[in-house]
Amino acid sequence: MTTFISRKQALSVLYRELTAISCLSLSVWEDASHYFSLKTLPKGAHLFDIGDKVKEFYFLVQGLARYYYISESGKEFNKSFAEKPGHLLSSISSVSMKEEVSPFGVETLSELTVLCISYEDFRTLGVKHKEWNDLMLRIYERLIVKKERREADFLLLSAKERYLKFLNDYSMIESAVANYHIASYLGITEVALSRIRKAMKLT
Repeated sequence: MTTFISRKQALSVLYRELTAISCLSLSVWEDASHYFSLKTLPKGAHLFDIGDKVKEFYFLVQGLARYYYISESGKEFNKSFAEKPGHLLSSISSVSMKEEVSPFGVETLSELTVLCISYEDFRTLGVKHKEWNDLMLRIYERLIVKKERREADFLLLSAKERYLKFLNDYSMIESAVANYHIASYLGITEVALSRIRKAMKLT
């Protein structure tokens, strides 16, 4: 169960995480913090759904969520998981392009607490403060690198190797995520995942 956290505590967590990405002075952060609002969702809720027009950036404070797509046949495919404080949850295509809606949804796998800021306010801060603009660039760079690595994993790694990488990347949440969600993230069936786990003597 997620522990209650106040807006002041949440802002302190986010400031720590953002300054680890790019240097932010207290004066810039004090200005930026006025634009953020605190939001808490229960397990099984949607931060936003497939087809929604997303207008905000959500920064994870605590909790666990998954990004997922749904095929035309109704099959779900997990794109990613959000589990670390400071993780940005949004649809870049939807917030940045006027006619675009989100092609994926974000569902909470536990009670979730986020700090949200409108994309317009986020950009405005970048215009006002060079430090914030530098932060924006670092965040986008991280998203691009993560996407490239995910694509490389599917092209170059076996299912077992992808699972081993999942265990390394998401070691803190492996026991909290259902096997069918993990299998979906790896691009394999739950039966195939069970076989891999059995061969690794994890079952």
